[in-house]
Amino acid sequence: MDDFEHLPMKGQTRVARIFAESGYWTQAERLQKQVLSLQKTLLGEHHPDTLYSTNNLASTYQARGKTAQAEKLQETVLSLCKELLGEHHPNTLTSMNNLALTYKARGKTEQAEKLQETVLSLQKELLGEHHPHTLTSMNNLAGTYQAHGKTEQAEKLQETVLSLCKELLGEHHPDTLTSMNNLALTYQARGKTEQAEKLQETVLSLRKELLGEHHPHTLTSMNNLALTYTDRGMTEQAELLQEKHLFLCNELLGEHHPHTLTSMNNLALTYKARGKTEKAEKLQETVLSLQKELLGEHHPHTLTSMNNLALTYTDRGMTEQAELLQEKHLFLCNELLGEHHPHTLTSMNNLALTYKARGKTEQAEKLQETVLSLQKELLGEHHPHTLTSMNNLAGTYQAHGKTEQAEKLQETVLSLCKELLGEHHPDTLTSMNNLALTYKARGKTEQAEKLQETVLSLRKELLGQHHPDTLTSLSNLAGTYQARGKTEKAEKLQETVLSLRKELLGEHHPDTLISMSDLALTYKARGKTEKAEKLQETVLSLQKELLGEHHPDTLTSMSDLAGTYQARGKTEQAEKLQETVLSLQKELLGEHHPDTLLSMSDLALTYKARGKTEQAEKLQETVLSLQKELLGEHHPHTLTSMNNLAGTYQAHGKTEQAEKLQETVLSLQKELLGEHHPDTLISMSGLALTYDARGKTEQAGKLQETVLSLQKELLGEHHPHTLTSMNNLALTYQAHGKTEQVEKLQETVLSLQKELLGEHHPHTLTSMNNLALTYQAHGKTEQAEKLQETVLSLQKELLGEHHPHTLTSMNNLALTYTDRGMTEQAELLQEKHLFLCNELLGEHHPHTLTSMNNLALTYQAHGKTEQAEKLQETVLSLQKELLGEHHPHTLTSMNNLALTYQAHGKTEQAEKLQETVLSLQKELLGEHHPHTLTSMNNLALTYTDRGMTEQAELLQEKHLFLCNELLGEHHPHTLISMNNLAETYRARGKTAQAEKLQEEVLSLQKEPVGEHPSNQL
Repeated sequence: MDDFEHLPMKGQTRVARIFAESGYWTQAERLQKQVLSLQKTLLGEHHPDTLYSTNNLASTYQARGKTAQAEKLQETVLSLCKELLGEHHPNTLTSMNNLALTYKARGKTEQAEKLQETVLSLQKELLGEHHPHTLTSMNNLAGTYQAHGKTEQAEKLQETVLSLCKELLGEHHPDTLTSMNNLALTYQARGKTEQAEKLQETVLSLRKELLGEHHPHTLTSMNNLALTYTDRGMTEQAELLQEKHLFLCNELLGEHHPHTLTSMNNLALTYKARGKTEKAEKLQETVLSLQKELLGEHHPHTLTSMNNLALTYTDRGMTEQAELLQEKHLFLCNELLGEHHPHTLTSMNNLALTYKARGKTEQAEKLQETVLSLQKELLGEHHPHTLTSMNNLAGTYQAHGKTEQAEKLQETVLSLCKELLGEHHPDTLTSMNNLALTYKARGKTEQAEKLQETVLSLRKELLGQHHPDTLTSLSNLAGTYQARGKTEKAEKLQETVLSLRKELLGEHHPDTLISMSDLALTYKARGKTEKAEKLQETVLSLQKELLGEHHPDTLTSMSDLAGTYQARGKTEQAEKLQETVLSLQKELLGEHHPDTLLSMSDLALTYKARGKTEQAEKLQETVLSLQKELLGEHHPHTLTSMNNLAGTYQAHGKTEQAEKLQETVLSLQKELLGEHHPDTLISMSGLALTYDARGKTEQAGKLQETVLSLQKELLGEHHPHTLTSMNNLALTYQAHGKTEQVEKLQETVLSLQKELLGEHHPHTLTSMNNLALTYQAHGKTEQAEKLQETVLSLQKELLGEHHPHTLTSMNNLALTYTDRGMTEQAELLQEKHLFLCNELLGEHHPHTLTSMNNLALTYQAHGKTEQAEKLQETVLSLQKELLGEHHPHTLTSMNNLALTYQAHGKTEQAEKLQETVLSLQKELLGEHHPHTLTSMNNLALTYTDRGMTEQAELLQEKHLFLCNELLGEHHPHTLISMNNLAETYRARGKTAQAEKLQEEVLSLQKEPVGEHPSNQL
């Protein structure tokens, strides 16, 4: 500083101004302080030169982010100007205007607005509307209106300014061009991006012509136009213009100039929008480092750069770094600007979004509620920032499972946006889209679809089909089509989106990868699992290359691919991939993060599919415990986990625990979501299946009929969920002996699935298989055989011989061969089936044990009783070891072995085993369960074979009484029970009773089905 002490005060003032104009604010501040101190000493505080220097120093404070010091100094200047020169003096008005700009920078928009309205009123009175100073004041006031959310008033004022500038100064005057530029920025803020673009292209063209490409104003215009290109989805044009802008700034101003740093930052944001997040991160780290060095950590520009870098860290999956940077940013904003400053509120909001991304939804919610409360108080409910905060909070409510609160808030936002901005404004369309997604989450898929179709139509009209927002709308609508069962429409729409994104953004852009992933999930839903797998493997490969293995998007893709591997029967590959995902998420996000819990849940389902039910159960109990603790019992994810655990309990033979858990889930879902929500209906259906498994067929039937009725009403007869419900109801009818109704319902399902999904879809093949089993139960074994041979042939072609579904079909066909007396074909097929199960699943897998058991039954039918017995003893031994003696599968195996002992003449061993089975079933399932009744009947037949006809008679009389009570006298099982008892009466010499009973059977078989409650499902 000593270098300038020899200069006179005016010389020092000029040098300070040069420093300021060159961006050397620190040097400017030091010199200005020195000049001001001398002027106060030599000229006094009231001298015009002293006031001029005070004002200059205030401007430098503002440029350095010291807005509080700037405000104090400007208030002093204004007070002195009013005292010395009067309120109407031009210098006083200039001081008012400067102070107003500082108020605006400090977030005091209301005070700024009042002061600027005063300045404008006085200038119109003193100088007239056409004076340049008046026009400048109009323009300043318009900028404050915009900051205050009064964009319509801002636009009108700027259009007036531009009109006057053109009239008074001509179109080529610098002030006219500045007015054009300001109006363009307001058009942009009001969603009129096309008008903004045209105006900015005009400004840039004129400035190049008049000032040259290297002039600072020309550079500003380049930058503004580039930002508009970005808003209009023209990111390639934006990137080219910003790279040129940065090159010129570096050349003309140097790397350290504030304008150069701003240019770097803008280019980084465009790189980010174009999916070049690594380049964005490097550029933003450079900007932040230079700003800390040149401006200090506390400068507003430095704080903005911290925030931008944190957001890029989030996009790159570096959420921990993002959180640390945003917490520091918020601390500095609170310290420097105060809690009520707009920048502080923005900082709070950004940190809340990062908390949400890191699974800290409770912290996010509290912070967003604070932001919203402060914005309502400071800016009013109608301000754009307030509306944005409402929308963000709604998103967090949704993530927190508070979908009803989310919906109400989003409906408020949409109503206000329509009122304030109009239906066509981008923010209004975004609000419509957000509300539609919440409707979808709340099961209101029809409302979601209508709203998304409106958004898509408006975006096509306003932005064009190629705009990123339009493509997002296409993608969202496709997701809703899928939720509504319109999978063909979803697929077509997603293929369109993917094609356009590849063309516009390139194959490596994050949005393109998201489209690939979405399309793959639709392929999977439509049974095109091979296409889904290939697409997901491509996505995963690209994400590993571009984002790294640890990025959240990469982990999501791993998880999606694992789900497809499972659907394709590649359960071992699915398990390995899910274990990798879970390990990485625990390391990166922690065990309590929602994504980690979802991965645990997915892995548990794969363990279950691979027969590792004990591991599945433990993992699901852990997930449920953590979700109750972190999210609460009422959160959708918690309810899903309860349902999953119930399914595993059922697979583990713990049907009573499954039932209790499912009843809890259903009760909570009815309370929270309503009876008509898709999730509630799925829970009803799941509970019905458990009732069925527990022998409560009447309750099962009633519940399934309710589900089917609601799904037909809400989703239509053709929706996949409706077809699944028809199928479930058919299975319950079958358990109830309503064989004719079963067959009709399954034929309807199969016909609809062939029409809607095609013959090759997995659901169609499942329906063919179910119908074949019904034909078999109906004695239509020839029809069953043909259908099962078709299913097996198609599954071999589509899924391969090793797929679990193919193996199931082999087994089913083998059983039909047995029923048709084709025991040789049955045996060959079952031996192949067992070989494949051993190879693919291992000896201990439940499916392998079932296969052993089925082969044993075929050996028995083939007269190979010794081989049958050995195989069944092996099965029983393994099941006792793996599942425990009380598991339903173990009891079934005991029963099968007992029948083989009986066929082998080992009636004593058969009797002991059957007595054990019956005792355990009474204890575990109750006397009224169908399995218990079957065991009673089997034991009675063994008593008969062993000559213990008295015990047989007592047991069969009890069996018949229970069948009549539970199933009704017309049920096939009741009629069989009557016949068996009649045979025992005959064996005991009670021929009259035997004849009477058999005549009754014959009479009942001729009668139509009566009105027993079991036939009133």
